[in-house]
Amino acid sequence: MNKFLLLALTALCSVAACNREKSGDSSNKSLNFSAIESGTLVNKGDSVSLRLNLPTDVSFDSITYLLNDKPYITAKDSDAIWLKTDSLGMGSQLITANVFKEGQMESANTNIVVVPSQLPEQYSFSVVNTYPHDAHAYTQGLEYRDGFLYESTGQRGQSTLRKVELKTGKVVKKIDLPSKYFGEGMTIVGDKIVQLTWEEGVGLVYDKNSFEKVSEFPYQASKEGWGLCFDGQRLIKSDGTNRLYFLNKDNYKEEGFIEVYNNKGAVDKLNELEYIDGKIYANVYYSDVIVVIDPHSGAVEAEINLIGLLPQKDVTEDTNVLNGIAYDQEGKHLYVTGKNWDKLFEIKLLGR
Repeated sequence: MNKFLLLALTALCSVAACNREKSGDSSNKSLNFSAIESGTLVNKGDSVSLRLNLPTDVSFDSITYLLNDKPYITAKDSDAIWLKTDSLGMGSQLITANVFKEGQMESANTNIVVVPSQLPEQYSFSVVNTYPHDAHAYTQGLEYRDGFLYESTGQRGQSTLRKVELKTGKVVKKIDLPSKYFGEGMTIVGDKIVQLTWEEGVGLVYDKNSFEKVSEFPYQASKEGWGLCFDGQRLIKSDGTNRLYFLNKDNYKEEGFIEVYNNKGAVDKLNELEYIDGKIYANVYYSDVIVVIDPHSGAVEAEINLIGLLPQKDVTEDTNVLNGIAYDQEGKHLYVTGKNWDKLFEIKLLGR
């Protein structure tokens, strides 16, 4: 190699190394958490050790720790602090450390994901009764009242709202939705039926007896309509994520939400919903599982495995997924079906 070129390259490398060293000094002193790693799953009830990675030659006046942007604790040293999770909800919790020195502040963030400490209970089933179901009904929502099923069906241009005799499967009242709507979940609130649409961003409200449409309402933070149920005080709406939104029963405004988690993490694709004895039952789309959810914490308390419910001999090329939960509150009967299933089943849960 030409000696002049070698000298030039050596000088260039020396300058680059110097620059890296200077920039390295800054980056090595950047503030971050050494514990806990962002995204770590933490069982509800556990305490979590939090420690900042502070350069040894940096002094400071105080450290203020925030939990979800609210003050949690202020420290005067860099010792680890303990975060209690007993009172936290399910899901991601943002942790911020603000380090103060002579009126200046530097911040670092991390997060934990709180999940239930207990594994969900596992339920199987037995079939109590089998009833006919319209194999052309793409079931999206299902409710039971006084011997009848109220059903919302989907598919663009084929969506309906219908009243069906339980024992015969006969449709005694039906309206077709405008072709622009893809029908989704529905529930009954007093003398009204509330039905969701999928991507159209609007819910439809009908008179329960006449099926005459009386109003509609727009979605807010929840962009899609999937499942819907009523707990006696609020509507509960799913949108295909792991969030369940609470809606005012009178004006349909969203007034909060919970996030649904099991011990492994978020449970999304929550579909058709039913409120049963203080718990939310939810179909999980593309599965044969119904999850039982605590409406206060969002924890999945149980899973109902319905694999094999529809006999293989009754499965056709049009048969779609399990979807549809209805409950007879007075008689304590639980009914389930699926999209384009030719049967509706009354089942008894085993293992409870």
